[in-house]
Amino acid sequence: MPTWATLIGLVDPVGKVIVGVVSAPALSARWWAGENLGAKGTFNGSVRELNVSKVSKLSDASLSYSDLIGWGDRKAKFLAIQEKIWRTRGHGDFWSHMLVAEGAVDVAAEPSLAVWDMAALDIIVREAGGRFTNVAGVNGSLGGSGLSTNSAIHEKIVKALNGH
Repeated sequence: MPTWATLIGLVDPVGKVIVGVVSAPALSARWWAGENLGAKGTFNGSVRELNVSKVSKLSDASLSYSDLIGWGDRKAKFLAIQEKIWRTRGHGDFWSHMLVAEGAVDVAAEPSLAVWDMAALDIIVREAGGRFTNVAGVNGSLGGSGLSTNSAIHEKIVKALNGH
């Protein structure tokens, strides 16, 4: 699978990511963002602005994730979300979150990630109009897990994952 990348994020002293770059040479793609500067991507040499989707109902949403390992107590809830979602795909890792930033996927979820796996994703998704939190709904890339959405359905996903 050509889904590997170099991820670089610059975090300010209070823990907020302010610049991020994801480069996936095997996909001929690169994504980047800076705080209040928007998000962009290069695809086969063509640059375009990134914007998340406008999907607002779970029944119309698509979800991308790596696998079912690591969900622990949330696994049953995660599977239940998949029953409510229009489509699921296992693209996984950085690519799921970049697909959210591109507007091709509405939700990306990973139950366990390190900050170096998430920092660049965080700012790119946010600058594309989305939201990036951990699976408990805490903003930022320091929470040990990653949940990217188009913002419109974020709270619905967080509530469903956490039994609210």
